[in-house]
Amino acid sequence: MSTAQIYEEFLQSKGICTDTRGEVDGSLFFALRGDQFDGNRFVENALEGGCRLAITERADLEGSPRVVVVPSSLKLLQNLSHHHRLQVNPRLVAITGSNGKTTTKELMAAVLSTQYELLATEGNMNNHIGVPLTLLKLSGEEIAVIEMGANHPGEIAELAKIAAPEVGLITNVGKAHLEGFGSLQGVLNAKGELYEYLAAHDGNVLIDGRDQILIQKAEECGVNSRLITAGGDLPVSLSLLGQQPFLEVELQIGGEVLAISTGLVGTYNMQNILLAAGTGMHFGISPENIAVAISGYHPKNLRSQLIEGERNSLVLDSYNANPSSMRKAIEGVLSYATLPTMLILGDMAELGNSSDQEHRALLQLIGTLDVDRVLLVGPTFFDVCEPSGHITVFRERSEVEAFLRKEKPEGYQILVKGSRIMELERLTSLL
Repeated sequence: MSTAQIYEEFLQSKGICTDTRGEVDGSLFFALRGDQFDGNRFVENALEGGCRLAITERADLEGSPRVVVVPSSLKLLQNLSHHHRLQVNPRLVAITGSNGKTTTKELMAAVLSTQYELLATEGNMNNHIGVPLTLLKLSGEEIAVIEMGANHPGEIAELAKIAAPEVGLITNVGKAHLEGFGSLQGVLNAKGELYEYLAAHDGNVLIDGRDQILIQKAEECGVNSRLITAGGDLPVSLSLLGQQPFLEVELQIGGEVLAISTGLVGTYNMQNILLAAGTGMHFGISPENIAVAISGYHPKNLRSQLIEGERNSLVLDSYNANPSSMRKAIEGVLSYATLPTMLILGDMAELGNSSDQEHRALLQLIGTLDVDRVLLVGPTFFDVCEPSGHITVFRERSEVEAFLRKEKPEGYQILVKGSRIMELERLTSLL
């Protein structure tokens, strides 16, 4: 069957299923293969569950009723999503970056949804599977905001080809996924693949006008750029009024000045707010609606969540970590903390040959800061750090859990941050 024929089946189906533990009846089941799973093993389960069609790579099922055998189930899923995106044809914004892309995406979605019907990426559905699945949820929305993640060169280019954005935004470029990108320049080149797509398709990029690295990259790629900066193409500026601990900011859009109380902690969120406000201005959102949306947003998904407990005040930011985001999070908490401070930091993953060096560099920074307690968790920190009076190191999360059960710390402002593999959110109940 061709992509067009599969698309006709999709239009008559109840949607896409990739896991037979979910809703299968009436769906198109795509048997996807990954490092830890192989959906081709469950085709029979999908058929028994009532799927409309099962798309699989298993040649032994060729000719079976309600089965389509293809060379690559993933490639067909991607082609189908691209075809659907072109049929429903929303205005589409793609967002990527080393830090802040999810928070910026959610702020942007909050702003744009004040005046448009909108679909945005949910959770971490930002990869070669998540982007197609998100696109296939489009059902007549005016705007789609699609987050794109990558850890190897070529991935952003492929996702851009699938999603076909008309507007793109890179939040920033930092030391993330160095294992796959090799260097900071490698990160810039990989993220810049979004600019290259937009340049080839006469699209726009939105850039923080203070970011000379991204401005230069955009110029090299030849894109149509709109700078978000006071006096720039999109005259938006932001200044800090205070943080107690939530950010209080003054947002200036054109000639209007608005004071906003946010639900965000940490000055590193200032750029996220600026980019969301600038995107809103690009799409014609009124300053008042931009302000209302930003003030009403509260982070979730383990990102910069403020949790006021009976014993301590926590900033839980355990979804991901890299050298750039670690520094910003630490400095953010210390900039407003009024209680004794504690850092609970987990290993930073996917740094490749730079891992030990980057962990040592972070330890050097911590040594210059006024922090009362530091708990480090993970095999890399364990190998590179010498414990001291206020620094304790644990190889495994279970060891720090046992420590916290015994010590029961109280009266601290605590930052909990580490890469996803560390699952440090599990410490919350002990704090």
